[in-house]
Amino acid sequence: MSSIRPINRARAILDLFRLEISSRSCARSAVGFAVTLLILTAGFFAPRSLHAQGTGNRTLPGDVYFAMFGPYYDGDYASCVRGFRDSARGGLVSIEGRWVDAICYHTMMGESYNQMGDLTNALDQYTSACKLFLAHRDWLLRVEFPPNIDAENNPRVAITWGAPTRPLKIGRFPEKFQVLFGRIDNQQAANQGGVIAPPSLRPVNVLEIARCIAVSIRRRGELMGPTCEHDPLTGQLVDALARRPGPPNHWAQCLVEIQYGLALASANKSVQAISELQRGLLAGGVLDHPLTSLALLELGRIAFDQEKYDVALTYFMEATYSAAWFDRFDVMEEAFRQAQMTHIISGQPGVFAPAVPASAWAKSKRLRTMNVTLLTGLAENLFVTGDLNNASATIGQARSNLGRGEALQGTMGCRINYQAARIQLAQGNNLGGGTSLVAALGYQRKASPGLFQIALADAMFTSGGVTERLADLLYANVLREPRPRDWQLDPLEVIAIQSTPHPIPMEHWFELALSRKELEKALEIADRIRRHRFHSVVPLGGRLLALRWVLQAPKELLDESAQLQRQDLLNRFAAYDALNQQATAARTALEQLPLLPPDDADQKKQLELFNQLGQVSTGQEHLLNQIALSRAAADQPFPPLRAVKDTQKDLPPGSLVLAFFQTSRNLHGFAFTNEQYAYFTLESPAKLKAEMMDLFKKLSLYDRNAAVPVEDLASDAWKTPAAAILKKLSNGAGAEDWAKYKELIIVPDSFLWYVPFEALPLPGSETGASLISHLNIRYAPTMSLVLGDRRGQKPLSKTAIVAGKILPREDERIAAAVAEQLATALPGSTVLTGNTVAPGSLLGTQFDRLVMLTDMEETDKLPFGWSPLQLDRGKPGANLSDWMTLPWGCPEQLVFPTFHSPAEYGLKRGGNGDEMFLTICGLMASGSRSMLLSRWRVGGRSTADFVREYSQELPHLPAADAHRRAITLLRGTSLDPREEGRLRAPATLEEFKPEHPFFWAGYMLVDSSAYVPREKAKPAAE
Repeated sequence: MSSIRPINRARAILDLFRLEISSRSCARSAVGFAVTLLILTAGFFAPRSLHAQGTGNRTLPGDVYFAMFGPYYDGDYASCVRGFRDSARGGLVSIEGRWVDAICYHTMMGESYNQMGDLTNALDQYTSACKLFLAHRDWLLRVEFPPNIDAENNPRVAITWGAPTRPLKIGRFPEKFQVLFGRIDNQQAANQGGVIAPPSLRPVNVLEIARCIAVSIRRRGELMGPTCEHDPLTGQLVDALARRPGPPNHWAQCLVEIQYGLALASANKSVQAISELQRGLLAGGVLDHPLTSLALLELGRIAFDQEKYDVALTYFMEATYSAAWFDRFDVMEEAFRQAQMTHIISGQPGVFAPAVPASAWAKSKRLRTMNVTLLTGLAENLFVTGDLNNASATIGQARSNLGRGEALQGTMGCRINYQAARIQLAQGNNLGGGTSLVAALGYQRKASPGLFQIALADAMFTSGGVTERLADLLYANVLREPRPRDWQLDPLEVIAIQSTPHPIPMEHWFELALSRKELEKALEIADRIRRHRFHSVVPLGGRLLALRWVLQAPKELLDESAQLQRQDLLNRFAAYDALNQQATAARTALEQLPLLPPDDADQKKQLELFNQLGQVSTGQEHLLNQIALSRAAADQPFPPLRAVKDTQKDLPPGSLVLAFFQTSRNLHGFAFTNEQYAYFTLESPAKLKAEMMDLFKKLSLYDRNAAVPVEDLASDAWKTPAAAILKKLSNGAGAEDWAKYKELIIVPDSFLWYVPFEALPLPGSETGASLISHLNIRYAPTMSLVLGDRRGQKPLSKTAIVAGKILPREDERIAAAVAEQLATALPGSTVLTGNTVAPGSLLGTQFDRLVMLTDMEETDKLPFGWSPLQLDRGKPGANLSDWMTLPWGCPEQLVFPTFHSPAEYGLKRGGNGDEMFLTICGLMASGSRSMLLSRWRVGGRSTADFVREYSQELPHLPAADAHRRAITLLRGTSLDPREEGRLRAPATLEEFKPEHPFFWAGYMLVDSSAYVPREKAKPAAE
């Protein structure tokens, strides 16, 4: 196809054939005769092979193409992909390639893929359509448009669902126009040996091609989201359409104006887009045309995004009226869906009035997908207004009307499943609701625009398609924390994004910040990655957890926004508030009883209260599942997000934070105090891990139950790999550096969770003193939890002590004796053995401290499938996953010296640290803020004494001080080797001192309760 402006040039050449004609009508007849004469003559002499292939004089696109719209409106999208692809075989193909009619085939294949959730293929098709347009951007100049369009005087559409608010004057547009193909002047080609392209006129459905160009531009912007404005093709579309490639000063310019407006909107230029779209609404400034409804729909979307809901609703409804005249049922369907959502989000009372008559109209026209969309929206509307029975009947009708065809497996089926899940859960049908939700969420994860845009943004950065500055902005947008409006717009989409791990794009954002020397930002991004790592493995991507925290956590843990959300949720969901008051009353009554009531009456009362608390909490959880699927906003308070500067500002003098973060390529280290900040990269993480395994071997960590020869524990061979490890993890810090600090706070990652920092030798120490002998050491799962929260410690706390057998061959009397000693030292303590009156998830709300003196479960149950109470293991309500549910609030302090980790096998059985991180986050998400966990279990008198000394000081000292004090005392104590179940010693050995780190370096303190405002800080007790 020639790139000349063919209409103007053809008319200039045809002037040579014109006779002297006085009237304009006669002139047009003469022109037509001359064109026909030229075409016939050129066609007679032109070689047959140079004509367009395989199309004859049929209208483009052909009948096969239009025949697929029936199945499309019926929801047979997979069949439509095949059908539209087959129809492309009848498209126009010349020596210059495919013509613009192919835009239609690509666009409708894209629409079909889009409805099936195949966004990658959909975008490919829309992109191909846009590129074809750019290759033939002047195609409208070849169209023989009439100078004017008449108005439609015989209305054939009865609008039953409302009344237009703007003058609705419909144009009577022909289905096809004549388009000039080839060249009228082929002399130069003939003389110079070029290709001769004889002129010809073909009937073309110009308005359908123009519509498909507009649809592809719009859908491309919709799918690409914030990445679209940075894609080169978007700029090319804007530039091409800014030149107004259509007949000048002609009614057909409305087609270009709408396409231009959509291109501007996809380039995030909404103000200019609105102007162009409004200009193109009317052909010749008077008549609605086939693209008017699409422009109104886009204007409605822009107004909706600006939260101008009244304006948006008006535009959406006007789009349905105009679309009905031109049989644009796809636009009608989308406009109705957007209008229904606008009605709900804007808080309009009652049911969206047009829904019922519009559904009846769609049914009468046999427009299945439009009818189903209207019924699905109506079902949500009825549900929101409290009409549960009619909502259930309506969603059932929608499912029945959709049938079991292809549409059920696509976006439409997903929407039905999602609303069905909400309704079924509200009806108490948890099994049906869960099944529907699983189906909806499974589809949304593969069809999520948000996840698709994350991948697009990441690909733009890694391919060098955008600058680092723009990449940072894109990552910040697509990887943002959910905003209240995100929950308003599409809760299922937010849940899908939050519950789907996407670590690689987040890592790239982290590495981008490092490359730009934004070290603080990099550490904050690392915290977001850890946070996402936790949220992606808990139910609904952390949505339920967020609601529990917003509704139940102490106010000290919530910011102002979350506290306002609590009030709003309690006002909106009165049934939950009523149950919450019942739960509070039951907990208050239980607190008045001893943990183990001595008399039968109190035991019976306690059992009744726990049963009541369990029933009420179950009811609250059922309501939370319903709220979670609603459009209600709830921030995610845990793990918190905190700026590095804020953490530094509140960090006490003398405290050093070492935060590590492992990516797929490197292991990164960050070190900061209240005044300084440093970053370093750890070379060869694999070598570091090998040194760790060597350290564990020299610490005699082979098997969790193996006896260790006393001779092995007399060796100092472990100090060599330990010193090398500390040198790497501290970036070569020397003795003078460590002398500045009184506290070390570590934020581990990956296998560094197993490193016993307590045992690592202090550089420059002549005696080989360990770090714990010089400073306090504690750990935090994220940088934002380094300082912990502002909850005050209860003056009178309750302690539960679980006594049993720590080692398989150990005498239970040791643990029992220690338990009694500890109970005596800690006022308010109760020793628990045997069966419990309630599962740990309920019982744990009645004490503030839990001390474990019995063996715990294997690591294969981590992170959430093990029982923190142990006495109820294997029973309902026992696992950590149950502790994270209501009633919220597990013990604030946990002492687990029998916890197991892969370190006790020397990492020979693997271990990437995730089970430690997730377990700790799970415990803290349940309300705990201080945990003593063992990396390897020792048992015996040494463990018993350590636990006693540590626990009895918790009411009086910060946990880190108590931890260090207990280790110091243990190392100076003389023990009987016969009371150490894991020690193999000669019978002649009567006592020994547990100075070897095997006995004390495995106790890891994870603590976020050590926060004290700097101005009130007091020195820790010796």
